[in-house]
Amino acid sequence: MQAFLPWLFIIVASAAMVGGLASLWLSLSMALSDEVLGGARAQLMTDARVALLAEKEALLHEIRDVSFEHAAGKLSDPDFEELNAKLRAEARHVLHALDEGVELFRDEAEALIAERLADEV
Repeated sequence: MQAFLPWLFIIVASAAMVGGLASLWLSLSMALSDEVLGGARAQLMTDARVALLAEKEALLHEIRDVSFEHAAGKLSDPDFEELNAKLRAEARHVLHALDEGVELFRDEAEALIAERLADEV
């Protein structure tokens, strides 16, 4: 019996490791697959949307830089106000353009949330 015990532990540990790797593989493949969302991820990541997201990040970075330069005393108050207003207007335009692309999915998302909340009650 004592000679059999180490082999039993090895077999159980191997089975647990294979089961863990299999569940990790399934969860990762589902998370990274476009099929899970019914192609919604592919529709949301068009070239135009990716360009808008990059523009948004660049504008936010620029707004932070202008604020930092103003705080450091490199920009006067009138220059800061002018640049800040201009950059924020551009960012607002980009955000509105990004919102237009997801309007189609908003109703579907709200319906799924309402369904999930109804299931919990």
